[in-house]
Amino acid sequence: MKKYRIILIAALGLFTFTGCEEVLEVEPTTAIEKEGAVVDFTTLDRSALGAYSALQDEDYYGFRYLLYQGLYADNLTFAGTFTTDREVASKRINASNLQISSTWAAIYTAINRANIVIRDAERLSGESEITEKGRAQIVGEMKFLRALAHFDLLKAFGGVPVVTSPTTTIGEIQSLPRATEEAVYAAIIADLQDAATALEGTEGNERATGMAATALLARVYLQQGNNEAAEAAASEVINSGAYELVEDFGTLFTQEGGAEAIFELNFTLNDANALGTASDPTSSGQRFYVSEGVYEAFSAQADTVVIDRVTEEGTTVKDTTIYSDERFEATSRIERNRRRLIKYDDVTNNADNVIVLRLAEMYLIRAEARARMAAAAAAASEEVIADINLIRERAGLLPVEDLTNIEALAEVLEQRRLEFVGEGLRFMDLKRYDLTCDLLEFCEEDAEAFRNLWPIPLQQIEVNPALTQNPGY
Repeated sequence: MKKYRIILIAALGLFTFTGCEEVLEVEPTTAIEKEGAVVDFTTLDRSALGAYSALQDEDYYGFRYLLYQGLYADNLTFAGTFTTDREVASKRINASNLQISSTWAAIYTAINRANIVIRDAERLSGESEITEKGRAQIVGEMKFLRALAHFDLLKAFGGVPVVTSPTTTIGEIQSLPRATEEAVYAAIIADLQDAATALEGTEGNERATGMAATALLARVYLQQGNNEAAEAAASEVINSGAYELVEDFGTLFTQEGGAEAIFELNFTLNDANALGTASDPTSSGQRFYVSEGVYEAFSAQADTVVIDRVTEEGTTVKDTTIYSDERFEATSRIERNRRRLIKYDDVTNNADNVIVLRLAEMYLIRAEARARMAAAAAAASEEVIADINLIRERAGLLPVEDLTNIEALAEVLEQRRLEFVGEGLRFMDLKRYDLTCDLLEFCEEDAEAFRNLWPIPLQQIEVNPALTQNPGY
């Protein structure tokens, strides 16, 4: 599909640009090409698709930001020569890292596009060409995307500028300081609550819905430490009946738009990502593979059961049954002595969808939140055990029994690791469990505990003096 080149004025301090202009390539089906082109629902909706498209950038969910969440933890490894990627793999990111700056800019581009759509929707309020319901739905979707993007920044950088107005002209360029983490959380939660209300009753998984907003709220509340709210939001999604765990784990990544997906990004041949080739050892360039630790963790999940069986002849024999983790073969395989990530294996079209939210996470969020709200040494409730076992049994593993809450939390973390390899959750999980220093070995005597946050890109600080650097960098 032919691409048109348009000029977007970049927000000062939020994008790196030359001479106040940044040239972006935008698909004509997902962009409004000139100011004032949004005049009705059709053109507003078209503009909204441009905001969704921003999430698919190769510096965002289309490749690096997504995989960096496992690479900066212990789920993925890196093979290649790019210094930018190697710094992430070694947990030694420099503030001058150009890839981190590109990722920052890509995420703020998504926020800016959402803000533009919201402003256009508000401008059309009361116009006969668009219904109030249609306008409110578009605004709700954009607030969901804006919340997702701000949360993705928060996970990596800590407090960041909260941007709720668009930049489309030089006069609108903003030099915003960093907000506190508490203020960023408040902005995210407010957007998601608005989105959940505006999108109530909507269906589908390739655009934001009310349940998608509630599911993201569950994730945000859990990371924030609001376990009661996380449990309630996860339960709302589960009890809605809108989603179900698919029986075969592997079909999550081979059959798009499945019953378990709450929100996923739809990539196509004409709107591709780089995830398939990123882990293909037969291709040249920078490659990201599953870590040895994940391989060992999958192997450790295998359960061996031996029972005595009496034959018809009256002889007692021992029957051995091995329950192995069925997620393993759908996650990775050995190719050319490399542990390839095969959740995204379309190297022909690079059109694998990316699932951002799915039902399995809601069960594990609920189990974790409930276990955290109870006494650590006390026996985990039947509800906590049941939620964990739904995930284990789908994976072909035996159910667990008689766990304490502290043991249940460890089990949840392990199941989250194996369930979501390559889906962008691991570093966030290790931070929530306060395990980054222990598992990632960058906190010897707490000297480098600051690496729990990435550095604010130097290029952004240079153009926005209101930005301050994270301590340690």
